[in-house]
Amino acid sequence: MTKKFTIFGQGFVGQNLSIFLKKRKYNFFFPKKGRFKFKKNLNNIVFCIGNQNWLQNPNLTYQTNLSIMAKVLFNNKFESFTLISSTRLYFANKKDGTAENNFIKINTNESKFLYNSLKISAENLCLCLKNKKIKVVRISNLFANNFTNQAYILPTIIRDSIIKNKITLELSNNSTKDFIHVDDAFNVLIKIIFSGKYRMYNIASGKNVYIGDILKRIKKITNCKIIRKKNYRTIKEPKINIGRIKKEFNFKTKYNLISYINELLDSQKKLIK
Repeated sequence: MTKKFTIFGQGFVGQNLSIFLKKRKYNFFFPKKGRFKFKKNLNNIVFCIGNQNWLQNPNLTYQTNLSIMAKVLFNNKFESFTLISSTRLYFANKKDGTAENNFIKINTNESKFLYNSLKISAENLCLCLKNKKIKVVRISNLFANNFTNQAYILPTIIRDSIIKNKITLELSNNSTKDFIHVDDAFNVLIKIIFSGKYRMYNIASGKNVYIGDILKRIKKITNCKIIRKKNYRTIKEPKINIGRIKKEFNFKTKYNLISYINELLDSQKKLIK
């Protein structure tokens, strides 16, 4: 299998993946936005186009998470195709398991499950095809030095602590999430693409971090204010099972989020300047 990549998606995942591949001297290219069909072999496709603003724009969420993926999958030649999905799909599972072969709980009566429903459909579409080179990878919350306008919780509080000198959020200190550095995630992603024995994998740190610990570290460095909204909530995401990548690839994380926060703050300051 050639070590050439085609990356569909130029957001946070796509940009960081390109940086990772460039450092390791792999060839890659980004197709022009809006172009999804090619005559040439696209070698190793990584599809990471997505959108989570389902309440604001359900149509865009449908297009980016399912419709466009199908166009790329069915209209191109490739050596491998990897769909980047999300461990967010386990949100409602709680104690019902977060291993790759566990059933995913979805409540179609609640609008907040639209994103999950579309991702599940995209995954199922990939896996129903009898091609072992088509794989699905569910990745946890990523962090890296180049947060810009991402609206997720970590980049938002990093950005606000510097720009506004205050953090306003609706989550309690006891809320927990799994965070993994892009290098840790992409190191094992490449191994999965080239030699993974299974067609679905979780990529996560396997350890949840308390939001309160993140805030405490940021406040110690920036001395920013922490403000809670009136109706703040406690959301504890289920611990992600990473037994598969640990057993097959001897996976271990190199980066710890709490220890890395200083670097995140420094890189954000440079971006603001």
